[in-house]
This record gives sequence, structure tokens and C-alpha cells, in this order.
Amino acid sequence: MGKLQFMTQINQVLASHGGLPLFLIGFAEQSGLPLPGAPFLLAAGALAAAEHLSLFTAICWAAVGALAADTIWFYVGRHGKGRIFRLFPHLHAVRQRLDTGIQTPSILRGAGMLTAAKFLPLSTVAPPQAGALDVGGLRFVLVDGVCSVVYASLYILPGFFLHDQLEQVAAFFQRLGVSTFLLLLILAGGYLSYRLLKGRRPGLAKSTPSEQTKPDVELLRTEAGAIDD
Repeated sequence: MGKLQFMTQINQVLASHGGLPLFLIGFAEQSGLPLPGAPFLLAAGALAAAEHLSLFTAICWAAVGALAADTIWFYVGRHGKGRIFRLFPHLHAVRQRLDTGIQTPSILRGAGMLTAAKFLPLSTVAPPQAGALDVGGLRFVLVDGVCSVVYASLYILPGFFLHDQLEQVAAFFQRLGVSTFLLLLILAGGYLSYRLLKGRRPGLAKSTPSEQTKPDVELLRTEAGAIDD
């Protein structure tokens, strides 16, 4: 009953204020605030199915809100690129690929990363990285705009087509969010372990040859002394 009342309250807010709450939800969620945007977007889809709200308008408002938040983070990364490169050392290799002209695969990977990041708790990570890599502002807005439309559609359209089972759909997305968060923690732990192991290998590689060359130098000196004798 609690979930049903919550969804009813969301419907009342959206029906009273139109697309502005969707803009604020998209902006807040992509800004990194711990605000669940899925119930609002699902409810917007259900209202669109009941013809209380335009489907196109709902998707556009949510996408523009997400794009606005990502653009702010993009320029934060551009003006603080030194910190971004220290936090994410792998960006140096990405920067080299961009400098050598290998841009099309990087753009496609970047678009995929921007889209995936919108559904993860750490949605504010990708746009600052794009800013630190000196991606063109217009290019970022165009790519992230498409990704924002995909993000809004993947939440609003299920509410539109499955509005009769809205409560079950909302529960499914809630469980999906928890599973995604746990998966992110596992991936982050694996990545950190990989970085630590990779950081130790150069030290081992440097110490091993030096230890191996010492006996070789002593052997050469012994042979040289025997020849002189």
C-alpha cells in the first residue's frame, strides 16, 4: 500500500506541474544526488499512456535535465583536468589515442560509457573525464544528448507500455538498481586490484635484471684475470 500511495503522489505532482519535475529529476539524478529517478520517469510514461502527458514532452524534459547536469560536470572536468588525470591514470592512454587520430572507436566507446554511466550510482564520473580529455563541447553535447534521450526512454517507455503493471515495473527497476550497484562494487574492486598488481610488476622487473647481472660481471672479471695471468 505504501508503494501505491507513493506512486499516486508522484502522479499528482507530474499531472500538476507537467514536465518541470522531470527536468529536475533528470538534473538531480545525473548530478549525483541520491534521488531515485526511476519511479518518476515510469509514472510519466503511465501518465502519457493515459493521455495526461505527452510522451515526447516527457522524454525531452528528462533528457534535457540529464544533459544539463552532464554539461556542468563536463566543464568541471575541463577546468580541473589535472585532478581528473590523477584520479584516473588510464586517461593518459586514451589521450594518446585521441592525439594519434584514432577517434571513431574512442567516440563509440565514449558514447557507450556515457549511456551506461547514467544507470549507475556513479553517474558523474564519465562527463568530467570527457572534459579532461579536451573533447569538443559541441561534440559532447550532441553525443550526450543522444545518450540522455536513450536514458529517459528506457525508463519512460516501460511505464507507457506497462502502465497497468506500474507497481511491479517500479519494483523491478528498484531491484535492478541494487543489483547494478553491487556489480559496480565488484568491478571497482577488481579494477583496483588490477592497478595495484600492475603497479608492483615494474618494481619487480627492475630489480630482477640487476640481480642477474651481478654474477655475470663477476664472472667476466674472473675470466679477464685468468687471461692476464
